[in-house]
Amino acid sequence: MNHGQHSNEGRHDDDTALSDFLASLMDYTPTIPDELVEHYLAKSGFQCPDVRLIRLVAVATQKFIAEVASDALQQCKARQSAVVKDKRDKQQKDKRLILTMEDLSKALREYGVNVKHQEYFADSPSTGLDPASKED
Repeated sequence: MNHGQHSNEGRHDDDTALSDFLASLMDYTPTIPDELVEHYLAKSGFQCPDVRLIRLVAVATQKFIAEVASDALQQCKARQSAVVKDKRDKQQKDKRLILTMEDLSKALREYGVNVKHQEYFADSPSTGLDPASKED
């Protein structure tokens, strides 16, 4: 058995699969428009006339956003279930989930993206009000 030949056949299959995948991107319209991807790639100094590569970046970006959103949803559910447990005596009729920057920040942190809140973010409705109006 020739191991070199077996290795080349496996590589050929991988190359064929990659070629087929790249060709399929020509018929696929990603959620993120090509022009937006091209804009941000150009801002980072990358230019490529091959629309397949642009769409590959769009698909990868779309997958990343979906994973972050899913993780943020899990953070939100965990946080809200902890709040419900703390308030066992009250019936929670409203089952809506409220996604916060804290949920999103925790999800992004898992991917190595640290989000810092800007100074103008209000942590409560009374933030920024003068002390006299808070007492009313």
